[in-house]
Amino acid sequence: MPGRRNKQQDPEPVIGRPHRGRGQGGARGRGRGGPATTAPAPGPPPATRAVVPPPAPAAAASAATPSVSSLALELEEKARIPDEPRLVQPLVRTHFPPRPGFGTAGRPVKIHANHFKVNFKLAGDVFHYDVMMAEGGRSFGNDGPPKTLANKIMAALMAELKRQFPDVHVVSDARKNIYAPRRLPFQNQEFGSLTLPEDGGRAREFSAVVKEADPVAIRMQQLDELFAGRLNYTPYDALQALDVALRHSASQRFTVVGRNLFSGNGAKSLGEGAELWFGYFQSLRATQNRLVVNLDLAATAFVEEMDVLDFLRQTLSLRDLPTSLAKYQHSAFSKAIRGVKVNITHRPGVRRSYRVNGLTKISAQDTYFENDEGQRVSIVQYFQKTYNLRLRYPKLPCLHVGAPQKKNYLPMEVCHIMAGQKCPRKVTDNQVANMIKFTCTPPDQRKRAIEQKFREAGFSSDPTLRAFGLDVEPRMVETTGRQLPPPTIEYSGGARESPRDGAWNMRGKRFNTPAQLKSWAVISLADARYCNQASIEKFFKAVMAQMGQLGMRCPPKLPPILLKQRREDSVRGMFQAAVKAANQTFKTPPQIIWMINPRMDAQAYGELKLMSDSEAGMGVLSQCMLSKHIPKCNPQYIANILMKVNTKLGGKNGVISGPLPRVSASRTIIFGADVTHPSPMDKTRPSIAAVTASMDANFIRHASAIRAQGHRVEQIMNLKDMVVELMKQFYRQARGKPDRIVFYRDGVSEGQFHMVLNYEVTAIREACQALEVGYLPPITFVIVQKRHNTRLFPNNPKDTDRSGNVKAGTVVDTGICHPIENDFYLMSHAGLQGTSRPTHYHVLLNEIGFTADELQTLTYKLCYTFARCTRSVSMVPSAYYSHLVAFRARFFLAEGSDTASTVSGFSEIAPETDTRIGGVQDRSGELRPPCFDLWQSAPARRKPLQLLSTKASRNSLLNSFQHRAVHSVHNDEDIGGLMIGAD
Repeated sequence: MPGRRNKQQDPEPVIGRPHRGRGQGGARGRGRGGPATTAPAPGPPPATRAVVPPPAPAAAASAATPSVSSLALELEEKARIPDEPRLVQPLVRTHFPPRPGFGTAGRPVKIHANHFKVNFKLAGDVFHYDVMMAEGGRSFGNDGPPKTLANKIMAALMAELKRQFPDVHVVSDARKNIYAPRRLPFQNQEFGSLTLPEDGGRAREFSAVVKEADPVAIRMQQLDELFAGRLNYTPYDALQALDVALRHSASQRFTVVGRNLFSGNGAKSLGEGAELWFGYFQSLRATQNRLVVNLDLAATAFVEEMDVLDFLRQTLSLRDLPTSLAKYQHSAFSKAIRGVKVNITHRPGVRRSYRVNGLTKISAQDTYFENDEGQRVSIVQYFQKTYNLRLRYPKLPCLHVGAPQKKNYLPMEVCHIMAGQKCPRKVTDNQVANMIKFTCTPPDQRKRAIEQKFREAGFSSDPTLRAFGLDVEPRMVETTGRQLPPPTIEYSGGARESPRDGAWNMRGKRFNTPAQLKSWAVISLADARYCNQASIEKFFKAVMAQMGQLGMRCPPKLPPILLKQRREDSVRGMFQAAVKAANQTFKTPPQIIWMINPRMDAQAYGELKLMSDSEAGMGVLSQCMLSKHIPKCNPQYIANILMKVNTKLGGKNGVISGPLPRVSASRTIIFGADVTHPSPMDKTRPSIAAVTASMDANFIRHASAIRAQGHRVEQIMNLKDMVVELMKQFYRQARGKPDRIVFYRDGVSEGQFHMVLNYEVTAIREACQALEVGYLPPITFVIVQKRHNTRLFPNNPKDTDRSGNVKAGTVVDTGICHPIENDFYLMSHAGLQGTSRPTHYHVLLNEIGFTADELQTLTYKLCYTFARCTRSVSMVPSAYYSHLVAFRARFFLAEGSDTASTVSGFSEIAPETDTRIGGVQDRSGELRPPCFDLWQSAPARRKPLQLLSTKASRNSLLNSFQHRAVHSVHNDEDIGGLMIGAD
């Protein structure tokens, strides 16, 4: 058992940079230079104390004796201020680098976080038992039965345990784990005759074997050792046991979805057969305040209880029920109802339930089968004869229910959708809009709502918590954050702008590095009655004038404008015609094609981007606009568009003035990486891994590498090759190899930290070695987490922005962070509506040796380098770009509108031709050191991508979609509280 390791035993190795004979700096432990280069020989713990409080600030001596009233005010003020943070230095070698110290930069601000302190007073251990379930003597195996059935069997088992052992409070995770504060009087026992009443009055009988886990005792003392710095890992087994105990009673009263607990009370209709349920998220965490329960609001879409025919009408937005379905209606409704559970209504007293697989291809009257008498009858005839029921809609298809391989069909009109089902499909755009409307809660209201959910959770009156020695304090944790100063943005001619609340204005300024536009064209898909040739010409005259004001150069003549003349005119055909027209007009191939869309058309957008990346489009860049903006000629809208275009063409809008901590002192490459997965209902499509890397000293231009990999595989399987490719790109642009690597990895949960450290950091090392033997640049590897549930609430209204959120630049590394590891929360953007979510950064490797202030300041300032908007964004741009690139790559994996809708919420990401990275000409033949041969060998020059139609071809095509230049914009509105399609 890990918690019982001998202190003299060799600790588990930590991946680190091989020793190169250089000092690591610092004086405490390994110092601030990151992990030791080699595993040190174990030795006795140092004699210094584990808990080192920071030095108290010197107070000015007062000659006068304070009055009684002043002393009272001072005591009152001290009572409201939380305890000073204490830096816990681990006494044993840790898996991840310890916190190098607390940050001190910035102005201190008092805040509350939605963490509630948990006092733990259990003297002994908690005991863990595994459960194996079976039906009729046949085991369900290690994976167990389906989730819903497992919940029911576990509930019956818990009732039996309570009956046999009434003095022991036993809790379960409703799947296969049981925990008890006292050891049960058996090691291995079978509980038979667990009878579950099923639909139709039938009963199913199950059995369960309860067996002591190995080890059975979970040492709760591990938690004290963690907080005192005597443990080199986080004891997740102890945390999980207590977390299950904390949520056990509530899970009996609410509908559980992942870590969220929901109630149907107060549900709001979302339209199209869905409704919004409200509840709360709950999770036990180990922080500097010892144990806390993280409590937050949650809302998600459930399928609305109704007859299937009503669901059909709502889903297809029909006023009346149809007698038959058109092909597109059949396809849409089959997707909408797939995975939904229904009850039958045609047999009085029988409420059997089934899960829907989809629709039959033909109607009920045309679907035949052989009955028990060997006769061939239709479903209509069968219901008439067997149940004396004449179907009202015989021309509608039936529901295919039950086992997918079996032919079980039910007419829609005899089926009713069961209550309490989370939506199994992706919610529509209209439903998302309604969800945002219902969940957009200002911070002060959200804080009060969380406190109300705390009361509903019933921690204070829960006997189970008392049995496990748990007591939850009813007040949110108070801590101290710091308001970091924003950077200065520099434009052309030395003009500078100081952001305020995460935003700034570049009015009257020119781009720092304006691009030159030599050839271009416009295509319009809009109705010529509302967006005609004259209005388009007027708009682009204004565009050309504003280009000059911003420093961009363009030809004096208008670009060719192609209008959609016929309904059958395709995006592909118009794009190719525009390329030809631009070539004829400007005597050179176009750099970019502008497309005017009549509405937010995901399919047209997707077709344009596929063309832009395809051989047919010859790798020409693209820019989309909505037709409603054309007649207005709004200068602000045009400026926003030109920020995108300038970046796509290789320019730089603005750069950070002055050096950035550590990374400006030597040549540094900053990576971002993310893996996106298909929807939960999709069981076959691959996951997409995307890696981006900075290509210049200002960290503005980025290139990307993309791979398809196994279904829902989180680790980046081809990271070595991707890093090699991007490092070569960097070498050609920077004319030298990077001296340091900073890697921001998005989308990794805490349980995957070891996997990432062991596999992905090793892949980066191997990539460096593949480029040059002995090339070992120091690496700092940081996890970026946006999908967490910590919220920050300012105590003082003076510390809020206009939305009521904490201001951009608020950083927290005390009170709510890991007890010993190096992590922090950063609110790098200004809130627009609702309650903003800070980004959580967790350092897994710090060989560069960033101090707390240096890494926090670097990360915050980088958030101002997002290429095409005058706002700071919510996460470091390299990680942000990788997320957007991965979604863009979905275009190559699916046909039709499904793929396009996946990414319709994101702005376009520019592809790169053979010789361009963000518009910078490739100078791969210049200034190459002859000893650096591997770096010189550039990848084979690629032709523009071929546009292929089959799914297999597109999967293959994705692997060729490499080195894309990344310049994306996304309105950074953090609505919060939504749980769309997520567990």
